[in-house]
Amino acid sequence: FGSSVGIARAGAFFANSTTLVRTRVFAGMAEMKERRMITEAELAKHSKEDDAWICLHDLIIALPKDFLEEHPGGPDVITCLAGKDATTDFEDIAHSDSARDWSSKYIIGYKEGAEEEAKTKLVPKNAELSKRGGGLGPLLPTILVAVIAVIAYFIFGKK
Repeated sequence: FGSSVGIARAGAFFANSTTLVRTRVFAGMAEMKERRMITEAELAKHSKEDDAWICLHDLIIALPKDFLEEHPGGPDVITCLAGKDATTDFEDIAHSDSARDWSSKYIIGYKEGAEEEAKTKLVPKNAELSKRGGGLGPLLPTILVAVIAVIAYFIFGKK
């Protein structure tokens, strides 16, 4: 097998009115998961360690016991976010692409009001997120110069 065997994204297809998604291919075996729209109220009901769901990038992820036990940070760091949108917390940790693939295996649905792509997308890889940009990245140098100018004014301007 070697390096040619890995996780590969497969295309999505539609059958009847239910969205079926071929989420991953493991050594030639396709794993099929049915996705459905999930409301915030329904998400909130799954907030216990033995029944934990989280929302990442508009995707609802059901976290089974084995996932929680194997999580490198331990189950507590996830279960405290169960029943909620954990996207910001997930991204603040800067999870690896491997962790993103692992999370994508447990997608069961998409958040109500999510864009159409949520019906078939996976937890985005780091490269996908960096392409989107956003945040303070482009403004940071300007803000830094402004802060330095204000500090310099107060230090040197009071003489």
